[in-house]
Amino acid sequence: MYSISISNFYFNNSKVEYIVKFEGQVETFLSKYRYSQLKTLDDQLGKTKVEKPKFPKRSLFGKTNQNLSRVQDRQIKLNKYFEQLCVINSTMDCFIMQEFIRDAKRNIFVTEITGN
Repeated sequence: MYSISISNFYFNNSKVEYIVKFEGQVETFLSKYRYSQLKTLDDQLGKTKVEKPKFPKRSLFGKTNQNLSRVQDRQIKLNKYFEQLCVINSTMDCFIMQEFIRDAKRNIFVTEITGN
């Protein structure tokens, strides 16, 4: 089982990429995602009727990517989303979440092995 958090973000041209940290018993790795990719994950979970927290909404006024405080606020909200999601064992065990983790492993940004 992994815990998932948003460890940071960076600007890639005019886009924001969030650094998602996957922390397991044996390994920890980082992968990067745009908000829209994380929203797609939430949409897929919603179609399966698994229990999940509410996903942070898009900004109604202005572009989030052009406002540092909005990006930081979104990072906090996304982190809370994953914090709440990770304690729902049935959701974390579902195929969609397992596939999300497998895909993240294929697109590792940074990795480290933890000794146990």
